[in-house]
Amino acid sequence: MLRSLQNTALVYLDKRAATDLSFWRMVDRSLDDLRSAADAIVEDVAAQGVDTSKISIEPMDALPGAGSAPGITMPSIGLVVPGDHLEALRNHRVPVIARSRDDRTSLDLRAVEPSDHGIVVAALVEVLGHA
Repeated sequence: MLRSLQNTALVYLDKRAATDLSFWRMVDRSLDDLRSAADAIVEDVAAQGVDTSKISIEPMDALPGAGSAPGITMPSIGLVVPGDHLEALRNHRVPVIARSRDDRTSLDLRAVEPSDHGIVVAALVEVLGHA
C-alpha cells in the first residue's frame, strides 16, 4: 500500500496526473471527444446488426468522484436507451455501470475509459440484441 501511495504522489509531483490517473483522464476529456466516442459506439453497435434507432446521444451531468463531491457536476455526453437495463449491463461479462431513471438507462461516457470502448459495444449489443 505504501508503494501505491508513493507512486501516486510521484505522478502528481511529475505533473503526469492528467495522463496517468484514470480519474483525471476522464475529467480532462472534452465534450467533442465524448460526442465522438458516443458516435463511434453507436456505429459499432449498428455494425453488429443491432437496431440503434432507440439509442440517443444526449448531454448529461457527470458526478465527479462517484458522488463524493455533493452538488458538484460537470458537463458530459452519454448514451440513453429506453427501459431499465441496469441488471443486464451489470451482469455483462465485464460489468458496465449505468444509471436508470424514468424507465431510461443512461451511460455517462465521461465515466468510461476510452480503452473500454469494446466492452461498452459488446454490452450494448448483448442488451439491445435481446430487447
